[in-house]
Amino acid sequence: MTRVAPSPRTPLAGRRVLVTRSAEQSAGLVERLRARGAEVLAVPLLMISAPDDPRPFLAAVRAIGDYDWLLLTSANAVQAIAEASATIPAALRLASAGPATARAIRSLFPGRALTAEATGAYGSEGLARALALVNVSGARMLFPVSDRSPATLAVTLRARGAIIDVVVAYRTTAPEGVGDRLRATLEAGVDAVTFASPSAVEAFARLGGAGHDVRAIVIGPSTALAAQAAGFTVAGTAGAATGDSLAQAVENVLVRPRGKRRIP
Repeated sequence: MTRVAPSPRTPLAGRRVLVTRSAEQSAGLVERLRARGAEVLAVPLLMISAPDDPRPFLAAVRAIGDYDWLLLTSANAVQAIAEASATIPAALRLASAGPATARAIRSLFPGRALTAEATGAYGSEGLARALALVNVSGARMLFPVSDRSPATLAVTLRARGAIIDVVVAYRTTAPEGVGDRLRATLEAGVDAVTFASPSAVEAFARLGGAGHDVRAIVIGPSTALAAQAAGFTVAGTAGAATGDSLAQAVENVLVRPRGKRRIP
């Protein structure tokens, strides 16, 4: 039988890619993967909900005028702030951990400029680098996070003299029945799994992915470290924290000479 080569426009034809992010956050990635010919298997592992006790977060937002800086490391944190307060003081300096967070700020707080923005490296590590040349000694900073966020950035800035209030703005939970859907998808076979956060890696391992031989394609170094710690092979890392970059990373991995598909 003659093998028909995939069209240059559909380099991922015949490839099955598992996307673990929510539909709202992964729309761009899914669109780009499908445009490249991939079969996208969407199994969102996490959903966002209010903290178990929202009072500390709401109290911090009510007192937001007392802060010098607002540190934002995810679009979810921006959304939580916007839902709690339609406006933020003009004097408040904003710091963003990457392009997705910056887009959320521009969308939800139009006209607000960023004082510091991570470039190159994203997430908490990138934001720490972006603030490296800023004198933060004595500065009061509000840092809204998820219930699973590490305290690395706060520790780094406190060591430089900053006064940081870390408050849980939202929590991540697994949708009902997602473990069964994940296991069924893996049993059917996938060529790669995309991860956009360390918490997604942890959920994947906890909900049925542990022990499966999967090629993980991740959005950044912190997610790569989480995938390696969970025992997964990190086959590719996106060059930037965007859906387009993650889709390109998938293509870079899967258009290599085809061997036998990895079956869990």
